[in-house]
Amino acid sequence: MSWSGNCRLVQYFEYLTDEEMKKFKLFLSDSLPRGRMEKAGRIDMAMLMVDHHGEQEAWNVAVNIWEKMGLIELWKRAMAEDPLIYAAENLKEGKQELMKCNDAMPESGNRRKYRKRMKEKFQLLRDRNSRPGEHANFHHRFTQLLLLQEFRHREQKEHELLASGWQHAEIMKQRGKFLLLTALFDPDDKTGINPKTVVLQGAAGIGKTTLARKVMLDWAEGNLFQDRFRYVFYISCREMNQLVKREIRLADLITNDWPDSQVPMTEIMSHPEQLLFIIDGLDELNFPCDEHRYDLCKDWKCRLPVHILLSSLLRKVMLSEASLLITIRLTALGIFSSLFETPRHVEILGFSEEERKEYFYRFFGDKDLAKKASNLIEDNEILFTMCFVPLVSWIVCTCLKQQMERGQDLSHVSQTATALYICYLSSLFSPDERICSMQTLKGLCQLAAEGIWGRKILFDEEDLRRHGLEIKSVSAFLDMYIFQKGNDCENCYSFIHLSFQEFFAAVFYALWGEVRNESPILPHARIKEILEKYQETSSNSVTLTVHFLFGFLKAETAGKLKEIFGCQMSEDIKLELLKWVCSEIEQCKKSSLPGQLLELMSFLYETQDEGFLTKTMHHFQEIALNIRTKMQLLISAFCLKHGLKVSRLRLAIKLRRSHLSASNWRDLFSVVSRNQNLRELDLSTSHLGDSSMMILCSELRHPDCTVQKLRLDDCHLTTACCQDLSYALGSNRRLKNLNLSVNSLGDDGMKILCKALGSQDCSLQELRMFWCHLTDICCQDLSSTLIQNQNLLHLDLAANVLKDNGVKLLCEALKHPHCQLQMLVLWKCHLTSLSCDYLSFALKSNQSLTHLDLSGNSLGDNGIKLLCETLGNDYCKINSLMLRSCGLTASCCQDLSFALKRNRSVTHLNLADNALGNHGVTLLCEALQYPDCHLQELKLQGCCFSEACCWDLSLALKSNQNLTSLNLGGNTLGNDGVKLLCEAFRDPNCRLQEIKLWNTCFTAAGFPHLSAVLKSNHNLIHLNIAGTTLGDDEVNLLCETLNNPNCNLQKLILSRWQLSEDAQRMLDDIKMSHPHLTIESSN
Repeated sequence: MSWSGNCRLVQYFEYLTDEEMKKFKLFLSDSLPRGRMEKAGRIDMAMLMVDHHGEQEAWNVAVNIWEKMGLIELWKRAMAEDPLIYAAENLKEGKQELMKCNDAMPESGNRRKYRKRMKEKFQLLRDRNSRPGEHANFHHRFTQLLLLQEFRHREQKEHELLASGWQHAEIMKQRGKFLLLTALFDPDDKTGINPKTVVLQGAAGIGKTTLARKVMLDWAEGNLFQDRFRYVFYISCREMNQLVKREIRLADLITNDWPDSQVPMTEIMSHPEQLLFIIDGLDELNFPCDEHRYDLCKDWKCRLPVHILLSSLLRKVMLSEASLLITIRLTALGIFSSLFETPRHVEILGFSEEERKEYFYRFFGDKDLAKKASNLIEDNEILFTMCFVPLVSWIVCTCLKQQMERGQDLSHVSQTATALYICYLSSLFSPDERICSMQTLKGLCQLAAEGIWGRKILFDEEDLRRHGLEIKSVSAFLDMYIFQKGNDCENCYSFIHLSFQEFFAAVFYALWGEVRNESPILPHARIKEILEKYQETSSNSVTLTVHFLFGFLKAETAGKLKEIFGCQMSEDIKLELLKWVCSEIEQCKKSSLPGQLLELMSFLYETQDEGFLTKTMHHFQEIALNIRTKMQLLISAFCLKHGLKVSRLRLAIKLRRSHLSASNWRDLFSVVSRNQNLRELDLSTSHLGDSSMMILCSELRHPDCTVQKLRLDDCHLTTACCQDLSYALGSNRRLKNLNLSVNSLGDDGMKILCKALGSQDCSLQELRMFWCHLTDICCQDLSSTLIQNQNLLHLDLAANVLKDNGVKLLCEALKHPHCQLQMLVLWKCHLTSLSCDYLSFALKSNQSLTHLDLSGNSLGDNGIKLLCETLGNDYCKINSLMLRSCGLTASCCQDLSFALKRNRSVTHLNLADNALGNHGVTLLCEALQYPDCHLQELKLQGCCFSEACCWDLSLALKSNQNLTSLNLGGNTLGNDGVKLLCEAFRDPNCRLQEIKLWNTCFTAAGFPHLSAVLKSNHNLIHLNIAGTTLGDDEVNLLCETLNNPNCNLQKLILSRWQLSEDAQRMLDDIKMSHPHLTIESSN
């Protein structure tokens, strides 16, 4: 080399993108340390190569890899700069070959000849769009595929094409480490043992054969498994089908690909551990491999029936030390899995998103055209994720290229899968020039439908004849590349891809499917049957067929069908689909399965028929959707436009890496102004930006907007969107309830909102702003708003750092006669006893506030004493007081008891998670026994008391006829305490409807007392005993009690996970016989 190898390599590496650099490293994974390569930048990579290979060899290796990557311009430039690298073909085939194998096993003349022959056979690839005789370089067209070392059952895969496609992005995120081709036969991470059988599994058209040929070519070129396999042999199962009636030897299989007639079998078989047999398309065999092991043969020299020979190889009876690389469809894996001995399963997942884009670039050859096509498909995630299958990528690219060449609008083609396939077929079938009869096309559709129903994808000539398909008409389909014939296989046909078979099956049901019960032309030809098959949870093999079926409802598509197939879709079919959709909608209303409604709406979207949508969507009054992709958003927007009877709408929008335009958001949010029945809109947890909020607020200002309740909590909103919200609040007089919690609005955002809230045009009654990053700075504006706006009744400011100063400012409003606030939530606002002083003073004059939540603040006993000074007066109207976790002790209970005796307004009191102890509870019991105490709900969970105060509680409950709800959970009452309480629960004066005794340390011995309560207390409808360990005897007693006619329990909470199977069965039987009873499990 004329100048430093390091510098030269670095200069050329700069031409590579990051993605191309990653691929470059993959080619070197067998010759350089992987760990060092992963972290190496361009300079480090050049130094690593030169250190390992030397300057000239490093350069030679790099140039060779650029050619294989298809970087032709870069390769030509490097060749022109250093023409001595490949001065002649002999050097490339001879000296270069030897150089690659320096560290591999010794190269014999026979091996060299065989590798050269294999290279010639596998290096050229016939492109599907090429003219007869044209071929492409395999490496120029090959795009990397993702391999995952993991066994995934057929049940996990569901539908070969669609289920994988829609969930492909999730698989990419959730799956861990992917496998390199070079590591197929590496030792197992756990056992350290090299696998002898590797099963490459994948869906139709995913690239199994391509990958098998890639392994063969890379080995022949000296780039793969050189130190592991002396010989690699490729066996096509389609070709094996032609030999099914013959007896052959293993040598006969090898002879087909050997360069001359003399096969050196002795040399080849001398090291069986250095042999690799690639068995491609095992699922395509027309014969079983289920022979008894005794019928198999160890001797490779024997002449055997083909099925015995192949079974002997597969089951490691013959050449047990040899290695196998098997390709198979996932759907056939269960049939053949018993044949494999300790296999390594490797799934081909297809293209990643980046590789899909690269495929588009390689197909179009023009960066701008490729980008235009790729962007269009990315907008339709159904099509884009279907393109993870290489063959579908080819179909999509072919169709888009045809449209580009005709100068037609691409957006209509890429809108739905049906539109794309119709476009592709329209280009093949010209109405002016018929290449086959209508009867022949009908036969093709019948064949497809029969195959879909019977899960059959390979057809023989008998199958074709049965449907009236002659060899001549099949030839036409082969020329159009709808149908394909097996390589060197005279009696094996299939559609080019499963999706095409599903399309033609859908055509059959649309044009010739039966609606009534007359005798059908095919078994299962009734359209009702294909729809029922889709409904089966165990079978999603017809999902795409049903998609296409709905796509045919579009008038334009139906017209194209008539042009191509000479037959019109009947109105009866449309009515049957409408009837089925309406039935499915009713099921969706009852079901809680995630995604079920969206999948149904995707069928409706496929129709693009507004009349059909209007008839179906009017059945909905409530809709809840989890939107995760751009396509789901487009589907939702299209369908919701026609759901004009929906009154409650819940949308959780969390898109994955999708960029939405303003028109996409406008399309979705147009439902706010279009649907005049919409009353509640819940967008909580959605990822909304400032631009989308601007569009939403514009719709909220529309005079036709009737939304009354709007949830925007946890929507990633910032101060920037408050101005738009402010405009909406100031002009929308129907909006009554707004939730903005868990958004970073800040004081500046609150100040902007207050301007609108203070307007006379604002009719908002409830505002929730939990954890909005507010401080006391905004409280002056809030205070002014509360005085000006007499509509605002409920205000939630929880989890904001308002501190005492903020409460002081708010109390100025509370004291004002114009303030009509009824509920104020100040949970965890960093308050102290000083705030209680301000509130106590304000409550003396405030006649509207009835609910006050001060939980989670360090008020202490002194703070409560200050509050009680006001609570103990008749003028205080508070009826609900929340003081959970406020640092209280028994010291404040005397004041609380005094206030409760005098105040008839307080009906709900929460003192949970305060260390009141036995003495504190005893003091409260004094108030409970007082006739003027009107408390209805008392929460004392986690208050650190025991059975010592249960006598006082029992006495209080016997005399108190107002209390209906009591929570004593999390206190150590024990069996004795529960026994005392149960005496009160059984008393006729006890009015308790809800009793919570979870984690109160009583055992099975205390349960009979509760059982007696359930039989005698007719008021009790809700019981929580979670955390209590119940044996079968106790559950049996419980079930007997629940069956008692005097027991009115409606809700029971216990720890089911602790129960035996028999006990759980007893409870299940009770639930079946008592539909009004809910039994829940809790820890």
